Amino acid sequence: MSATKIKSSNESKMKNFCHNLPKIELHAHLNGSLSCQTLTKLFNMKHARDTNHENFDVEKCNSLTEIFDVFSLAYSVTETPEAVYTATYDTIKEFYEDNVIYLELRSTPRACEKMTKKEYILAITQAIKDCKKSNLSIKVKLLISVNRKQGFKAAKENIRLAIEMKQEHDCIVGIDLSGDPTKGEAFIELLHIARTAGLKIAAHCAEVPNEVESMDIIKFKPDRLGHGTCIHPLSNGSEELYETFLSSKIPVELCLSSNIMCKTVPTYDAHHFKYLYESKHPLCICTDDKGVFNTTLSKELILVMKYFNLSENDLIKLMKSTASYAFASCIEKNELIEIIDGFSKSAENTVKVTKNFK
Repeated sequence: MSATKIKSSNESKMKNFCHNLPKIELHAHLNGSLSCQTLTKLFNMKHARDTNHENFDVEKCNSLTEIFDVFSLAYSVTETPEAVYTATYDTIKEFYEDNVIYLELRSTPRACEKMTKKEYILAITQAIKDCKKSNLSIKVKLLISVNRKQGFKAAKENIRLAIEMKQEHDCIVGIDLSGDPTKGEAFIELLHIARTAGLKIAAHCAEVPNEVESMDIIKFKPDRLGHGTCIHPLSNGSEELYETFLSSKIPVELCLSSNIMCKTVPTYDAHHFKYLYESKHPLCICTDDKGVFNTTLSKELILVMKYFNLSENDLIKLMKSTASYAFASCIEKNELIEIIDGFSKSAENTVKVTKNFK
């Protein structure tokens, strides 16, 4: 067999394994996760009665990464509860089709002419409930985001809503600190309030060099960190910051395609995954914005296997450890691990059968 055919066969095997592996996604922004198909549907819904408006054509958008301001497009077509519901339902279904068994979506509540912030959240929670009724085998949780750029008042309101609404909607499990890392503040005092009220905290941290704030966030000890790009001394961080981070044992959500396309990391080979993985620091692989970056969780795992030489067994272990970082109940975490273990045993039996057959 030629080297080309062997390579093609290995890539096909890798692709099939990563798709079939039951996966856990812990860092997915709703509006950034909208696929071309979903954006097309939402665009046409919005302009259904506007006969003079040119339809949004998915064929003109082979890759959403070609659209510089895709978030603005997503926001423009999710200005009603119906649109937010559709966006959420379709996104959950797409993750399910990628064999994701547990998903944490995050989104910043928005108020506009036809929708309040509370109605925005309710539309998401209803879509989550209806996906469950449709027998999609995927558990879904919601993190309410606070956007740095929107300021303290908006952040306080979003956290208040999350605290109030989690009583009736058990899918609301946490707060996400996000937004432009060069604008605004980290709202540490508000995150303290959310934590006291029983909400988990996921905080974007060190997406750009900012050692003082990064140290403040790490010392606050959120339940998970997002990205952590500029912590290692070889990645615009420092020895002190990195050692403090390693000592914290805070799980970090790594998003490879996102970091490369946003140019916060120069190459896949240089991604800080390798430092953290070698240090045995808690980590998980995520998509961030699967629509914007034209990716899936399966594709992100393929990148990890390809660039960091992880085996199938390594990925199984990685996914099982990811379950322990989820903002889920102990019972739910055990269920996720059981599903992954079941897949692992099935994969082992398949290999044995194949070897015996040969």
